Amino acid sequence: MKGTNFKIKKRQPHRYLAGMLWLLAIAFGHAQDMSVSGTVTDNLGQPLPGANVLVKGTTNGTQTDFDGNFTLNAPGDGTISISYIGFVTKEVAINNQTNIKVALEEDAESLDEVVVVGYGTQKKSDLTGSVATVGSKDIEKYTYNDASQALQGRMAGVNVQAQGGAPGAGSVITIRGTGTFSNAGPLFVIDGMITGNMNTVNPGDIASVSVLKDASATAIYGSRAANGVVIITTKKGKKGKVSIDLDTNFGYQKVINEIDWADATQYAGIVNRANDADGVPRYPANDTQFDPNYSSNLYDDSFRTASVSNTNLRVSGGGENSVYSLSLNQFDQDGVIKFSDFKRTTVRANFGLDKGKFKLQSTIGLTRTVDNPNPYFNKERNLLPTIRLKNDAGEWSADDRADRGITTAYGAFYGPGTIANELGIAATEDRTNTLNTVIGNVSGSYELFDGLTYKLNLGMESSSRNNYTFSPDAQVIYNGTNKATSELSETNTNRLNTLVEHTLNYKKVFNKHSVDVLAGYTDQKNNSRSLGIVALNAINNISVAGAFSSENLQRAPSEDITTTIQSYFGRLNYTFDDRYLLTASLRRDGSSLFKEDLRWGTFPSMAIGWNISNEPFLENFDAVSNIKLRAGYGEIGSNNVDAYAINPSINLFSTYVLGETQARESGYAVTRGVNSNIFWETTKTTNFGLEFATLNNKINVTVDYFIKKSEDILVDVQLPLYTGFANQIPFNRGNIENKGFEFLVTYADQIGDLNFNLTANFSTLDNVVTSLGGQAPIIGGGFTSNGLRGTRTDIGEPIGSFYGYVTDGIYQTDAEATAANDQEGNPIAGDLKFKDFNGDGVDPEDRKYLGSSIPNFEYGFNLTADYKGVDLSLFFNGVSGNKILNSTKYRGFFDFNGNYLADAANAWTPTNTNTNIPRNTQVDPGFNRRMSDFYLENGAYFRLRNAQLGYTLPDDVLEKIKIPKIRLYVSATNLFTISDYSGYYPEVGRNSRGGTSLFNNGVDEGNYPTPRTYQLGLQVSF
Repeated sequence: MKGTNFKIKKRQPHRYLAGMLWLLAIAFGHAQDMSVSGTVTDNLGQPLPGANVLVKGTTNGTQTDFDGNFTLNAPGDGTISISYIGFVTKEVAINNQTNIKVALEEDAESLDEVVVVGYGTQKKSDLTGSVATVGSKDIEKYTYNDASQALQGRMAGVNVQAQGGAPGAGSVITIRGTGTFSNAGPLFVIDGMITGNMNTVNPGDIASVSVLKDASATAIYGSRAANGVVIITTKKGKKGKVSIDLDTNFGYQKVINEIDWADATQYAGIVNRANDADGVPRYPANDTQFDPNYSSNLYDDSFRTASVSNTNLRVSGGGENSVYSLSLNQFDQDGVIKFSDFKRTTVRANFGLDKGKFKLQSTIGLTRTVDNPNPYFNKERNLLPTIRLKNDAGEWSADDRADRGITTAYGAFYGPGTIANELGIAATEDRTNTLNTVIGNVSGSYELFDGLTYKLNLGMESSSRNNYTFSPDAQVIYNGTNKATSELSETNTNRLNTLVEHTLNYKKVFNKHSVDVLAGYTDQKNNSRSLGIVALNAINNISVAGAFSSENLQRAPSEDITTTIQSYFGRLNYTFDDRYLLTASLRRDGSSLFKEDLRWGTFPSMAIGWNISNEPFLENFDAVSNIKLRAGYGEIGSNNVDAYAINPSINLFSTYVLGETQARESGYAVTRGVNSNIFWETTKTTNFGLEFATLNNKINVTVDYFIKKSEDILVDVQLPLYTGFANQIPFNRGNIENKGFEFLVTYADQIGDLNFNLTANFSTLDNVVTSLGGQAPIIGGGFTSNGLRGTRTDIGEPIGSFYGYVTDGIYQTDAEATAANDQEGNPIAGDLKFKDFNGDGVDPEDRKYLGSSIPNFEYGFNLTADYKGVDLSLFFNGVSGNKILNSTKYRGFFDFNGNYLADAANAWTPTNTNTNIPRNTQVDPGFNRRMSDFYLENGAYFRLRNAQLGYTLPDDVLEKIKIPKIRLYVSATNLFTISDYSGYYPEVGRNSRGGTSLFNNGVDEGNYPTPRTYQLGLQVSF
C-alpha cells in the first residue's frame, strides 16, 4: 500500500489559552451579574417609594415600589447609587450581597425643592408665604369620585365640603374663609395650565397638591387668586427601566342613616287629626276607604346597595435624557339611590426631555364623564304613602283610583296638592350629562446664559358637554289635571380656554447671597358657546328633536361668551446666608370684564422670613431646630362678575304707547340696567407664621395667624322701580373680614420594625361682614317652594347667618297663645311659642341671628403605620361651631303636599302635652312654619373618614414569582360618624335654590345621602 503523507501543524498553546481565557472572562463576567434586592427608607425607617436605584457607571436602574422595595441585576462587585428628592444621594458597594437595606439622610437643600409655588419651586427653608402640601402617598390610598375630596381635613385653613353623596358629586373648596358674595372659588393650576376646577384630574395621577393660602404666596397670580390657589402636579416618569403599576379595587356602598317617614297607617292618622283640628272633613283615602293594601314606602324602595370600582394602570420610565408616563383610569360608581350612576374614564400622558440647556415638558389629559343623576330624590310634594308606586298593570303611577274602582275626584279623595311619584319619574326619564375634556400644555425652556432661563408655556383646555333629558308621557305626576306631556331638553356646550405665558427666570448665588428673579407676561382667553332646545309633546313619544312639531318648540336657549385677561408679573426671592429671607412680587392684570379705564388692577405683596436656627448663637442648641419666623402682607384681586355685566340689554321688538292717539309704536328699549363703573374686588391679607422641629426632627410644627380683609366686594343692589329696571345691579360696596389660627404638627418615629407617622391639624375661623355700603341685608337660604328663607347677610355677622324667631316651647292653653299678641299668626294651644324680646308682642322685630353654617373650628388626624409587611392608615376629621337648617322638618311637620315624618304622630294634643312637636294642622293659622330655630340643628361631627389595612407579600415570595410588588388591601370610607344631626348626613354643602348658593350654605333641602363604602383592592408592580 502506498503510504500517505500527513502534514501536521505545530500546536500553538498560547492561542488556545487566550481563547479559553476570553471565553472564561465572558462567562465570569456574566456570572458576576446577580439579582440584588433591597429596601430604601428614610432615617426613621419610613419607606421611600419612587427612589431611583442605578448601577454606577451604567444606565441599568429601577425605582422602588410603594413600600420602598427594589430588585435589579448588577455585578457582585459593583456599586449602586440611590437618589430621592429631599435626601442625600448615597452609594453602596454590593459586595456580592443579595439583599441590601439603605437608609437615606434628609438633605435640607434638596428636601425643600419639593414645595411647588407659583411659576416654579422653592426651598421649604426659603418659603416666606403660607403654603400647605399633600403628597401622592396620602391621596392614592383611597378612592374618590372627585379629586378635591382628597384634600378634605388634611390642610389647616382649607375647607372642603362635599355637595352630597350622589355619584360624581363635586365639592366646594374654601381657603381661609369666604371673601366674596359670589360663588367664586380658588384658582386651580394643573401642570402649569390655569383652570377653574380639578374635576378632570384622576386622583391616582396626582403627585402633589400645593395650596397657596396667603397673599404673599398667591399674589403672583393676581386676579382670581383672592380665594386662594390650588396647584396640582401630576406624576411624571423617572429615569430607569420601564415600570408598570396596577391598582384596582372593587366595593359596595350603603346609606349611613335613614330618616323615619310615616307609613300609610301613621300618615292617615296624622292627616285625620289635622283635618279634625282644622274643622274640615276627612279625606276618604285616610278614613272610611283607607286600605293598607294600597300603600307604599317610597324611601325603602329608593335605597339600594350600590357598587363602586376603580382601576389605575400606569406605564412609566425614562432614558438618559427623557422620561415618560402614561396612565389610564376607569372609575364606575352606582348611586345608593336607584336610577343614578356615574362613570369616569381618564387618560394622561406626560413627557419630559432634558438636553443640556434645553428642557421640554408636555402633559395632556383626556377625561370623559357620563353622569346619570337622580335629581328627584327627597324633594317636596312626593308620593303619599296611601298610594302605590305601581298600578295593577305594573306601570309607575301616582293614582290608584282606577284600580280601586273609585270615581271621586283626586283632591277630594287623597287631599289637595301636586303629588309626584319621584321614583317613577327617575325610572322613566332619560337623563344623561356627558362631558369630554382635554387639558394639557407644552412648555419649553432654554438657559440663555448662566442663571438666566427663558420659558414658553402654551396651555389649552377644551370641553364639550351634552346635557340631555327626555321625559316620556308617563302618568307619574298629579298636578290637578292628571295630564302628563313628553318633553325634550338638550343643550350642547363647547368651551375653549387657551393660555400663553412667557417668563424669564434668573437664579444666582453670590457668596452668601442667593437671588431668584422672575418676570413674565401671560395672555388667557376663554370662550363658551352653547345651543339648546326645549320642546313638548313628541310625536309617538320619540326622544329626538325631529319628533317635535315646530309649534311645540318652547325655547332654544343659546349663548356665546368670550372673556380675556392679560397680565404682567414679577417676583424677587432673596436669601442671605440661609438666615434672612425676602419675597416681593407685583402683578398687573387687565380684564375684559371691566370697561377700559377700570380694566387694570395692580396687586403687590411682600414677605420676610428669619431662619433663627441658622444663627451662630443657636449653633449648639439641639433641643429645637429649624426655627423660622415668617411675616407677610399682600393684595390680590378678583373679577367676580358675569361676562358683559357692564353692557345693557336691548329689546329690539319693544312697543310703547305714544302720541295723541295713544297708539302702540315699535322701537328699541333698554331692558336691563347696568353699572359700568364696577372694578376689581381686592383682598388684603396679613400673615404671621412660626415653624420649628424638635426631638431630632421627629416632631415638626407649623403655626399661622392671618387677617384677611376683602374690600370693594360686588353687592347686588335693587334700584328703585322708577328707574324702569327690575334687575339687581352690582356695585363695589361690600367688605368682609376673615381671621384665624392654623396649626399643623407631624410626628414620625420607629420602634423596632414598627414605623409610624401621625399628622394633626386644626384651624379656627372668624368670618364677619364689615360693610354693605348702605345696601339692605341680603336674604337667602330658601328651603321651601313656598318662599320661606332662612339666612340673612348683614354687618357684624358671618355670611349667610341663620335668622329667624326663637322658639320657647309650645302654647299649652288658648289664653296663653292669645296673650302672646302674635302679629304674624293666630296661634292656639298646641302651636309653637316664639319669644317676645321687646315686650310688644311677637313680631318681626323679635327675630334674631341664630348661628352660622360656617364652622369656627375644623380639625383632622392622619395616622399611618407599618410593621413588616402589614400597613395601616386611619384618617379622622371633624368640624364644630356650625348649624344646619334641616328643611326636612318643614316637609315632615308643616307641608301637606307629601308625606310626614313619623315623629309627627307624637304631635301635641290635649292629652299629649309633653312633646316638642306642635299640633297637627294643615291650615297652620299660628304660622308655625315661619323661619325659626325649630329647623336648626348642631352641625358638628367627628368621623373616621378613611381607613385602610394592607399586606405586602414578603421579598422571598416575590423573588420566586419574579414580581417586584404585590399588595392586598381593604379600605372603608365614612366608617363611623359621631353627630347629633337627624338628617341623612351632617355634611350638607350648599343648595342652589334662589340663586347664589353661597347664601344657602348649610341649608339641607333633602340632600342626596352620603354613603359608607367598603372596598377590596390589589396593587401589583411589574
